[in-house]
Amino acid sequence: MENNKTFMVVVLLSIFMAGSQTKGNQDTASHQNKDSAIKQMTVFKEQTFIPGNNAILQCGNATDINWSELIYIVWNISLQGRKCWLGLSPKLDGTCNDGKRLYNTSDGVSLVIPKISIEDEGFYSCDASYKAGSYAVNVSVSVPQLSTQLVSENSQKIAVCNATYKKTAPTLHWEPALNFSFNISSVQNTVENRVYLPDNITISELTCVATYTSESGSVQHKSTLHLEQKTTFCLRMKEETPTKR
Repeated sequence: MENNKTFMVVVLLSIFMAGSQTKGNQDTASHQNKDSAIKQMTVFKEQTFIPGNNAILQCGNATDINWSELIYIVWNISLQGRKCWLGLSPKLDGTCNDGKRLYNTSDGVSLVIPKISIEDEGFYSCDASYKAGSYAVNVSVSVPQLSTQLVSENSQKIAVCNATYKKTAPTLHWEPALNFSFNISSVQNTVENRVYLPDNITISELTCVATYTSESGSVQHKSTLHLEQKTTFCLRMKEETPTKR
């Protein structure tokens, strides 16, 4: 009889311990799933835009957010020396007065930056709330600058291309392709390509192409250098300079 009681106690303890372990595993899995869901709700991006183009920033898409259940969406914008925000809700207005606007479609709400310039470079943070939860995206926006010029050193003509960058240096090349000697250097977020031109060069212009790569893809920025116009300008200036008597 005693052996039967002991056997029953052992069986009950085993069942209890197995149930406790299963519940503990379920709680751990549930906690891990919640942590995973929270991480997926905040997205960090880096995007590069060419000056003069209209830039569009997305705050999620149809798979991230149920836009039919949207409660509000707010873009907080932090630029050099100034901050503003734009919101979409019956009770939200906005403080950005520089042309930025929200564009509402069936696929979501986007932020439009018309003719983006260096003044628009900064951090853009979007917070969206809907019935099933919330979504946030933080975008670091860079607007690189590109310039070309023709210089002369010791009677040697040199085509110079300068490109700025925020994090990753762009690759530079000239069009049309040249077989002349060149030098590439990078100092303080600026990369420079110098091509040494011969005196008998026959082409009238060169185009420097800067290719920027980021998580959102690659973009190209171009700047054209007019060789004949630059040379003619220098000659005219020399002819028009009065001589001393």
